[in-house]
Amino acid sequence: MKPARRILAVLLGAALLLGSLCACGSTSGTDADTDTNTENSVAQQLYDTPVAAPDLTNATEITLSGTDDVTVSDGGVYVLTGTLTDGRVLVNAPDADVTLVLQDADITCSDSSALYIYKAASVLLYLPDGTASTLTDGSSYDYGDGVSSAADEEPNACLYAKSDLIIAGGGTLTVTGNAGNGITGKDTLKIEDTAVSVTAANHGINGKDCLVLRQADVTVTSGGDALRATNDSDTALGCVLIGASAFTLTAGEDGETTLTLFDTTGTVTSGGGSGAALADDVSAKGIKAGTDITVRSGSYTLDCADDAVHANGNVTVSGGTFTVTTGDDGVHADSAVTIMDGTIDISKCYEGIEGQTITISGGTIDIVSSDDGLNAAGGADQSGFGGRGPDRFGGSSDSSITISGGTLCIDASGDGIDSNGALTVSGGEIYVSGPTSDGDSAIDHDGSATVTGGTVIAAGYSGMAQNFGTDSTQGSILLTSRSTSTETIRVTDASGSMLAEFAPAKAYRCVIVSTPALRQGDTYTVIMGGESTDVTLESLIYGTGGMGGGMGGQPGG
Repeated sequence: MKPARRILAVLLGAALLLGSLCACGSTSGTDADTDTNTENSVAQQLYDTPVAAPDLTNATEITLSGTDDVTVSDGGVYVLTGTLTDGRVLVNAPDADVTLVLQDADITCSDSSALYIYKAASVLLYLPDGTASTLTDGSSYDYGDGVSSAADEEPNACLYAKSDLIIAGGGTLTVTGNAGNGITGKDTLKIEDTAVSVTAANHGINGKDCLVLRQADVTVTSGGDALRATNDSDTALGCVLIGASAFTLTAGEDGETTLTLFDTTGTVTSGGGSGAALADDVSAKGIKAGTDITVRSGSYTLDCADDAVHANGNVTVSGGTFTVTTGDDGVHADSAVTIMDGTIDISKCYEGIEGQTITISGGTIDIVSSDDGLNAAGGADQSGFGGRGPDRFGGSSDSSITISGGTLCIDASGDGIDSNGALTVSGGEIYVSGPTSDGDSAIDHDGSATVTGGTVIAAGYSGMAQNFGTDSTQGSILLTSRSTSTETIRVTDASGSMLAEFAPAKAYRCVIVSTPALRQGDTYTVIMGGESTDVTLESLIYGTGGMGGGMGGQPGG
């Protein structure tokens, strides 16, 4: 720090106000979402422990002024008011619990963190109702003050904490990180029941062991990641848990790290949005996890240059609403994608949903893709079509797509549903407007394809058309038309009753239809391309498809 500054050291002995944040008890069960989450994780314990307003009866009042640095060297409650035009607040209280109450405090430091929590057991940064406080740093730091380290890049944020940190209260906090990060916590970091706005040259808000948002309103504009948790050495740590909150994130790179979301409204713009071009070495995913992503509820709008939702492990969606535009995949998991409920609208993407395995048991899913709608494959992402290109998975016989419920509508320029392994349909409603070239198909599978329930109507071209296999227990019809058509596809029984109906989004020449009403030995009428064809199911599977065209007869034949 600048030697000309006068250092004001504040000493106060007081009783402990906060215990260790990682030593909480079991999940209390009082939160509205605990019926769907019984994890006893550090993040969940932290989430389930509400923050009480501090008792200010014996608080020490500090008036910030000019270029005076303030050092808090003992535990207790401190109320900070006033303005530092070029000064720092430093907490150096080893093993003590400290509460800092910012009442319209304005702190600017030109050569270090505006608030640097160097040593403490834990710190509560409290923002009373109706107050607005700001923290601002300079564009570069001076590490020659004895508590900083250039080699370790400590500090590297406008608000930097080497202890457990909670930010809470009904007021607002505005943080501007001109040198690097906005807020960095080296242990656990929780933001509760308050509004925090961060602008950062690099990462926005970073918690190492975990980052927890509860009933928070967070806005981040960052050149790097927006929200992160970075501990990758302990599987119980390194997670982001967000509940009953709202966030607006504009990130130059990725949005979040290992993540659980519920009852939250989120808006994420990454890498300049879905229409932006990315350099080879830039990752600009919207919601990203080094391991797993779990979404239980909430509403999320994602406009991303890279994948909108990306997990290096698994993605699980049991609720919520997604509105997605992306330059790459809508939802991507290196391992499993599991969708049990929710509404997912992917109006622009390269591939819609991609994972080694894809399991859909519920929800409403709409996909418009420039390549595959669903793609089950394995291995690491591979760049496509030269340069950086969109991510592409390699083939894997361990891949599979399993659909047992929900409503799925796909408009794909590549394969509508592409499994590099098995495809199993036992329920739900599936409607596919497939490719308009013979190089792809509405349904593509490298392994077995079995239908035992549900409704499937898939329209596309015939060059690579495939039907379900003979192990199916539900009827399926594959027909190829004499010419392309955009007319509605209809299937009726012998009495003329409508069994299925679908208006494809674009021209088609081939259709696959399977519904529970199709029974072996009965005759049905398929109307496609303006022509009517009577089909008698001598076996449950009518038309085999395959390379070179659908082999199931032609309308009118």
